[in-house]
Amino acid sequence: MIVSLTGFMGCGKSTVGRALAEKLGWEFVDLDAYVEHKKGFSIREIFEREGEESFRAVESECIRDIIVMHQIAGGDVVIALGGGTLSIHSVQPIILEQTVCIWLRRSLRSCLEEIAGEEDSRPLLRSIPAAETLFVSREADYSKAGIIIDCDGKTYDRITEEAFSSIKASR
Repeated sequence: MIVSLTGFMGCGKSTVGRALAEKLGWEFVDLDAYVEHKKGFSIREIFEREGEESFRAVESECIRDIIVMHQIAGGDVVIALGGGTLSIHSVQPIILEQTVCIWLRRSLRSCLEEIAGEEDSRPLLRSIPAAETLFVSREADYSKAGIIIDCDGKTYDRITEEAFSSIKASR
């Protein structure tokens, strides 16, 4: 089984993903880290050197590779998608059809509080108005996930438990 976690930056995809994979005894893949490893640069450097379009092309290739690799190998995996991955319309159907996609839904305020101080490493977080526009523009894509977990006011342990229960119920 392949589980993907989606949501805005700072919603907890990587933190919950690692904990969930550990709880399930599955592999964990952080898509951003996978892209960085493949390119040999940080996400910020990729954006600066090659631009967002190039980054999205690499991100698309990487998510396809991860999904196909796990389908062939038959291994179970939890994937923490990038905040914009589900908005790439060429890979969105693959993610929605080939994975159990979970939206970790959080308010913009909560997400921004979570990533306070990380602005330099997040190329699309230039200002609060820019983040707000991006947040609103991605909600329609996130809402297509098969499972939605409201995360505001919850600990990562609680969110992980809810995700775990949802996966068990979907099997």
